[in-house]
Amino acid sequence: MKRYFINQEGEANKFWNIEIHDSAYTVDFGKIGTLGRKNQKVAADAAACAAEVAKLIQEKQRKGYYEVAEGASIPEKLAPAYRPMDEELFWEILSLLNWKKTGNDDAVLLPAEKRLAALPLADIFAFEDILAEKLYRLDGEKYAAACYPGQHAGSISADAFLYDRCSVLCNGPVFYETVVQDPAQWPVGLEFESLLYLAGNAYTRKTGQDDFPHTPRVSYETGSNTAGWLPME
Repeated sequence: MKRYFINQEGEANKFWNIEIHDSAYTVDFGKIGTLGRKNQKVAADAAACAAEVAKLIQEKQRKGYYEVAEGASIPEKLAPAYRPMDEELFWEILSLLNWKKTGNDDAVLLPAEKRLAALPLADIFAFEDILAEKLYRLDGEKYAAACYPGQHAGSISADAFLYDRCSVLCNGPVFYETVVQDPAQWPVGLEFESLLYLAGNAYTRKTGQDDFPHTPRVSYETGSNTAGWLPME
């Protein structure tokens, strides 16, 4: 008996089919609309084969695949409707960061990077502008004091404070606005430098070019928001 599965979650548009032949099974998989690829594996016996197939099916279902009947009509995968970059889309893209891959920053960024790379270049640049503005808003002595309790502003690493500000954005728009209004809510000890490379990675994925050709309207570098810092003594 052959079983048929598809996955059309997010950017996915894939099929995965599996069929048991006594102590062996065959898998067909690939992008919907293509012939895909075929793999076959032989197990120790029929019971072992059935157990392995059951495990594979469970893994696929956890990844978003669902079963369809043989010969069933596969729904057409429509491209997401175009929306110009704004704050809502900015936060939506950040919500795609895959924290299950913590420890591998490239893997954490990948879903958001792919979504951003699917947009026009103007929107990738606009994303970088919004990112810089959000980080600029957190650039100030009261935020640094909350991030580094008990430390004098003059002893704080400019780079480290920038990376710490990135972590506030990674917690979403509600948390971000909470911290803006109440610095005491700062997530002390968290940083995510790689957020700074998201737009550049998306640009490279889209164009094949490494040099990101856009400078944000404001600088996110620590100390750029001079109104947020008291004169140093």
